[in-house]
Amino acid sequence: MGSAGLPVSPVDDYLVLQATSWIDRTGAYSYLLTLINLSSWDMDSLYLLDRYFPADPDAPEINHEWQPSTLPPGRAASYIMTFPDGPLDAGCHQIELALSDGGWGSILMDCEPPGSTLTWRLPMTDEMISLLEEAPVLTLPEPEGPSKLGLHVTGNRSPMIMDFVREARPAVVVAVGDLGWLADVKDESPDTVSIGRMPEGDQSIEGDARARARAFVNEHLPIYQANPAVDYWLGWNEPVIAGPAEMAWYAEFEAERTRLMDEMGFKVAVGNFSTGTPEADEFEAFLPAIEVALEHDGILSLHEYSAPTMRDGVGMAVPGMEEDSEAGALLFRYRYWYRYILAEHDLLIPLIITETGIDGGVLPEHDLLGWRDFTEEDLPDGLPHQTVDDYLEQLAWYDDELRRDPHVIGCAIFNAGDIDGKWASFDVTDLLPDLAHMMSLDE
Repeated sequence: MGSAGLPVSPVDDYLVLQATSWIDRTGAYSYLLTLINLSSWDMDSLYLLDRYFPADPDAPEINHEWQPSTLPPGRAASYIMTFPDGPLDAGCHQIELALSDGGWGSILMDCEPPGSTLTWRLPMTDEMISLLEEAPVLTLPEPEGPSKLGLHVTGNRSPMIMDFVREARPAVVVAVGDLGWLADVKDESPDTVSIGRMPEGDQSIEGDARARARAFVNEHLPIYQANPAVDYWLGWNEPVIAGPAEMAWYAEFEAERTRLMDEMGFKVAVGNFSTGTPEADEFEAFLPAIEVALEHDGILSLHEYSAPTMRDGVGMAVPGMEEDSEAGALLFRYRYWYRYILAEHDLLIPLIITETGIDGGVLPEHDLLGWRDFTEEDLPDGLPHQTVDDYLEQLAWYDDELRRDPHVIGCAIFNAGDIDGKWASFDVTDLLPDLAHMMSLDE
């Protein structure tokens, strides 16, 4: 084993990077990088680029990028690269390590032959420490604060709903169509964030986006004015976006809606994307709307469902992004956006998950909908039978995860107050006393 890098420093905080290479029996060449955080800070924005090139300057280099998930003090993370054709002739690895939000970087060279191990000790500079102390914490090591669970209500049809508000004082209540009762919610629980939405209308991506936004706001203006108890107003519900160009149109629509609502004294929640959407390049195209929303005290909203349990999909990657064990393709998809896009652009907008729960719609091969469908005995082969207690436990787990993320205001469990039975398989009205008790345990 060898060592190289910066000279030994009297500081107590540093990073260790170790590189190990070998050739297996098939002739394939592997290169393993291990990062160890021996500092006092969470490392949540590290970025590493390995540039592997031969001695011939005209030959192409092979690049690998690595963005480790949050690396707490005392923890390590590893990344392995495999080159099936074997090592390059007199190949060297140029390792570029940086904080992805800018301000610090280091370049390390490894020209040792295969079968070697190199270790670098990188003392924390004042510049690095300053950046880390200023960097916002996106995910805490443990849950903090009261419950972030709330409720999505399509109609205040049961006294159990207001009983839940009085007892649980939920983080969020989302109401659709029937909005007047939100004044009672604010009277009983002033700190509950209230969100209002009207049933969907024309959600086609066509025409002039700003003109469409003006027409949308003007159409609903009497409702906005009649419901001052609404803290944030949603626009569209689960817009269908096909690619970055359509997302750019929607971003322009949402930005204009935000500006118009602000002129009239109202705040907005932008986005309201369906679970498992958008894709990474589409989300990048939505950033102009988020920037405008931040300028006008708005928030970001989206939906998070999974099935057969809420845990399914956690740890899965979003196409085009490095896998993150704490994020997911369905639940915690937002962590990809905040960790790798919004933080980089300094657009850490408050977030509300305006719908969440179990939704069989993510399993199109099965004719299943809400959580109640998964409590039936005759489930398709391979799907686990669940109980009410199972669902409550999953909601408690989800709550604990949200309580680790300071930028998340809360989530709205779908659904209570079903008007016509359309959402019967999602209904949680009879669970509200149990939910209120569970939420009280976080106080």
